[in-house]
Amino acid sequence: MENTFYWRNKVAVVTGASVGIGASTALELANAGMVVVGLARRVELIEALKNQVSGEGQIFARKCDLNDEEQLTSTFSWIRENFEAIHVLICNAGILKANFLSESPKKDIKELFDTNVVATASCLREALKHMAAVKGRGHIVVMNSVLGHRIPEVPVPLFSVYPATKHAITALCQTVRQEIHFLKLNIKLTSICPGMVDTDFLSVYSQAVAELPKLQAKDVAKAVLYALNTPDGVQVEDIILQQMRQVN
Repeated sequence: MENTFYWRNKVAVVTGASVGIGASTALELANAGMVVVGLARRVELIEALKNQVSGEGQIFARKCDLNDEEQLTSTFSWIRENFEAIHVLICNAGILKANFLSESPKKDIKELFDTNVVATASCLREALKHMAAVKGRGHIVVMNSVLGHRIPEVPVPLFSVYPATKHAITALCQTVRQEIHFLKLNIKLTSICPGMVDTDFLSVYSQAVAELPKLQAKDVAKAVLYALNTPDGVQVEDIILQQMRQVN
């Protein structure tokens, strides 16, 4: 990343930063020169990322269960007190439970909506309040899914309510953009919608998806950097990316 990168030395908050897309994104941003605050329950995994930073940025770790409202609000207060500003928010935390809806207990259905929708909305709320107060340029990236736009026909449809949570995220991004415009805030909001990504996230599907083409977590992290690196006044609203099948 060139030194002209606008967000160099600025603060990015990444939720779900311990593994997968979140960890790759935290590293990409730190290597681009940003100060990254990674949030996750397994904070030791974020601490381990610090040794992998090869750029000029830094990674700080903060333990936070986003489903705990008190932890979430106190964590954002801690970030504001210690880093003064939140310039970029990456809402990446999410869960997946593979099952038929007809066999899904209410606990699992609620947990999917609580983590994928309610916690994301709460993070957006806290970041928007802060960004509005400091009146600076900001950028929010929400990790969505291709399932937030369309639901493919598959041999064994074990999606349960996961696509419904992602459709909710698609709607949430659109309404928050309208709110940002109404409040005259200089904040961009990008929804990134990958197809299957080769991370532990897919382990719930076991061998069912083993032969299908998959993106790498770093591919998605590069899409985050692309959105952040657009000129002031240019907003990339949605990025849908899929791994192509290899042709011999």
